[in-house]
Amino acid sequence: MYKKLLLTFVASITSLILVLSSLLYYNYNSSIVSTVKGMNENLLSNISYSSVYMDTISKKFCQSLMLNNAIKAFAYSNDNQDEDFLNILGAIRTLKEFTIPNTYIHSTYVYNRQIDTVIDSSSFYNASNFYDKEIIRLINDAGTVAPLSLNPIPRIIPVPRGSDTRTANVYTYILFDNNDYKGNFDSAIVLNVDAEWLRLTISSLNKLGNEIIVLDDQGDIVSHSSSDMFMRNVSNEGYLREVFTASAQTGTYIDRMNREKHVISYVSSDVLKWKFISLTPYDTAFSAAKKNGIITVIFCLIVLLLGLLFAVLASKKLYRPIGALTKGIIQKLGPDSAPSKNMDEMGYLSTAFTGMIDKTQVLENMKRNTTPVIKNEFLKTVVTGRAHLPTDKLIAKQQELQIDLDFRNRLYLFILKIDFYKDYVDRHSDKDRSLYQYAITNIAREITGERFRNEVVETAHDQFAVLADIGEAPDQLSQLTDIFRGIAGKIQASVLELLNLSLTGTLGFVIESPDRIKSAYDEAFNLSMYRIKTGHSSIISPETLKGMDTGSFIFPVSKEKQLIDSLKLGSGEAAKDHYREIIKAIEHSSYDNILTSVIYLFFSIYNSLNRIVEGSESKFNSISISFFNKVSGFETLEEIERTFFELIDEIIVLKDSAKDRKKNDIVNAAIDHIHATFADKNLSLNSCAESLSLSSVYLGKLFKNATGRSVAEYITMVRMEKIKEYLENRKVPINEILERCGVEKSNYFYTSFKKYFGVSLTEYRLKNVNNDR
Repeated sequence: MYKKLLLTFVASITSLILVLSSLLYYNYNSSIVSTVKGMNENLLSNISYSSVYMDTISKKFCQSLMLNNAIKAFAYSNDNQDEDFLNILGAIRTLKEFTIPNTYIHSTYVYNRQIDTVIDSSSFYNASNFYDKEIIRLINDAGTVAPLSLNPIPRIIPVPRGSDTRTANVYTYILFDNNDYKGNFDSAIVLNVDAEWLRLTISSLNKLGNEIIVLDDQGDIVSHSSSDMFMRNVSNEGYLREVFTASAQTGTYIDRMNREKHVISYVSSDVLKWKFISLTPYDTAFSAAKKNGIITVIFCLIVLLLGLLFAVLASKKLYRPIGALTKGIIQKLGPDSAPSKNMDEMGYLSTAFTGMIDKTQVLENMKRNTTPVIKNEFLKTVVTGRAHLPTDKLIAKQQELQIDLDFRNRLYLFILKIDFYKDYVDRHSDKDRSLYQYAITNIAREITGERFRNEVVETAHDQFAVLADIGEAPDQLSQLTDIFRGIAGKIQASVLELLNLSLTGTLGFVIESPDRIKSAYDEAFNLSMYRIKTGHSSIISPETLKGMDTGSFIFPVSKEKQLIDSLKLGSGEAAKDHYREIIKAIEHSSYDNILTSVIYLFFSIYNSLNRIVEGSESKFNSISISFFNKVSGFETLEEIERTFFELIDEIIVLKDSAKDRKKNDIVNAAIDHIHATFADKNLSLNSCAESLSLSSVYLGKLFKNATGRSVAEYITMVRMEKIKEYLENRKVPINEILERCGVEKSNYFYTSFKKYFGVSLTEYRLKNVNNDR
């Protein structure tokens, strides 16, 4: 019996240590792979976003130039030499004013085909004598052979004499005034974006120190840490083969480059048709894993020796009572009642079987919990078009994941979007947002399920696509629209009542076959952008577009001039009235025209700023950056108006330097308010702004500039110092201290306390108790 116990302990401990150490090392290695992949793909996604952002503002810049009166005057000049010369001079001056403030722009040309003349920001040239020969060829080829879309063309261009370098690396955009595929155009605008700007942007984002390269769809390098690599073709490089052949948008794999192993991550951009690639040396990424392997082996040997010693001692210890008990039973019941030789082993197997049952139950629970996530990811790939599966495979997945739809029937798609998303993110943690989105999904599915089988797909952090199976529903689109308008309205009301969240609904289209799901989603998604006109809590339908002005769009230039003149005079209210008139003139246009007009209006104000407030360019740069950070988050015309009004208020403040003293008075008043009301649990930036009759954004900026802290950080500092004073008096209970200081007792408070003082609340109080003794 003793030998069996000893052998069992030795075998169990040895096996357990080997298995656990192997799992530990494997999991650690897998964790490093996952971490490297996540970090690299996140970095590349940020770089891709920055590149798409560059592409967007470049296109909007070209379109704003096309709308400029001075540029149009030159672009449509005829053979009248005196008039042409004045138009040329005006256009050159305008190009210079537009180009110089934008550091990402290398150069800008305007080509007039009627007089065969090209201008840049410094001079004009006959097309045959223009220093950039290639661009003339591209314009003429595009006009007579095939049109160029407004996409970046990587090029190495010559620069005029007198520059520090002979050539420059750029991305070229060409915008024709009219190109009907037969060469019938009068003028073209050419924008050369400096490739160095993107390279520096990538360098600033690359905190990991990886080698980042960007390739176009031909395999040419369009960005590299070395400018000499620009436009070099690497499509035949073996280590990049998987990047070009992969169907996935993102991925990570390990391959050899120059005989050295590298971790290669890539992200593809559908907008630019570029691939963003990160190259990390394998030894750099996995050096920690090798070190951990050595430590694991040493640790296992030590634990194994200690385990053997424990086995010997435990076997002796356990055998004494078992032997005594067995001997006593045999003496009382007789020799025939002695246990069989296999009894101990059966006991061990029983214990092991119980453990296996427990583990099986855990695995079943894990599978049950992950199924909804897997289902949502699959439906998301189908809806967004990232996966194109034949009908039979869709049916197989439908049964496997228990999808409550039949893809062979007609489907109807509509979209729900969370309103005020930025405020929603600011108010709630990641965990809380997950719970809210889970609740929205359940509400939408339950209400839609009253009429139709359906699935709700979370296609973005703020967006849900509802697919309803309308197999036996009416064929008339008007009847379906009325039915789903009622369903969407009921979902909106329930979410507002139960979750206090506002939703905007977008009614989509009937899907006759699975291959139409993506196009129906894209059309509904584009339609949902018109929330900017309909406002929050609205229900958008295809009928919304009927009220849109489909005629040629004309921006109200006269109102723009009146707005700028009002700013020059320091009349903020008049400027706001003119802004309202501009919006009223464009609000019935398409979404693209509205957004383009907003950006153009901002550029117009920006370019006129020195005429409005002398010497204010550097200050206005920070305002402009803040404005562009908000552009992508605009949801309604009301939000755009509020942002423009804040912009106008900032400009008016710049006009009167004496208001600096008023700003300090506002900050001091806010500080006094915080010290006087720190015990109020509702104390926040909004409450401070309300007490001072200011906007929260404006007060937040003033406070941050004056104190170096946000209002929330300052409130936390005051409360922590008050808590510190109370803690020094150990007679006051902690709950009463928190109540006096306006703090909720929560895990977040304990985390904040430790972060602020460097020790936990218990450690801090014990330390003070010991000091008192």
